[in-house]
Amino acid sequence: MTDAAPGEPRTFHPSWPAFHRRMLVRLLWLAPLLLVAVMVAAWPSFGLALVVLGAGILLTGLGLAVYFARAQASVADGELRIRGVLHTRRWSVHSIGALVFVPLPGTRRPTLYGVSPVRERMFALSAELWEDAELEQLATAIGAPIVRAPAGLTAIDLTERYPGTIGWTTRHPWLVVALLTGGTVVLMLTVAVISTIVLIATGQVTLPTG
Repeated sequence: MTDAAPGEPRTFHPSWPAFHRRMLVRLLWLAPLLLVAVMVAAWPSFGLALVVLGAGILLTGLGLAVYFARAQASVADGELRIRGVLHTRRWSVHSIGALVFVPLPGTRRPTLYGVSPVRERMFALSAELWEDAELEQLATAIGAPIVRAPAGLTAIDLTERYPGTIGWTTRHPWLVVALLTGGTVVLMLTVAVISTIVLIATGQVTLPTG
């Protein structure tokens, strides 16, 4: 958070060190699965697999760099502004029904959800990207009622007891992983087929003749 004089906006930022610490272990868990998927899809061209992995890492790094450079939340003149990569969203602080701190299933650090009076999600700031103290200070600056969900609740319990918070991806994490893995395999197969067609068309690879 940046220090602000009375009447000036109070600005809050996500934390790269927090993201790095908390996501590194998860990336290490997912890396073998992703590597196997890419190798299978790109077989027998391991060079293609390495190129695709390198391109994926590069694009991910660029996306994160843009996010951490642009993302911020600010509170000023009764208005909350959350700036993302592509646009800035604005709400009157009086339109926010509640601020709900929810430790997601399998975690203890709470994600901050802004919920409208009709129990619809307005925004979410992930504990994977923001420091706990920064989210606490932001919630205090907004001034809406604060609700804290206990740790250890299942996705079903969270949906029933705290509507307007967690979304589809949190309720079905393994399906999300399966879709991402399947999409990666399909993409790699598509790239492999196109590469093979190009090599054959340019004469770099010849088909066996009987």
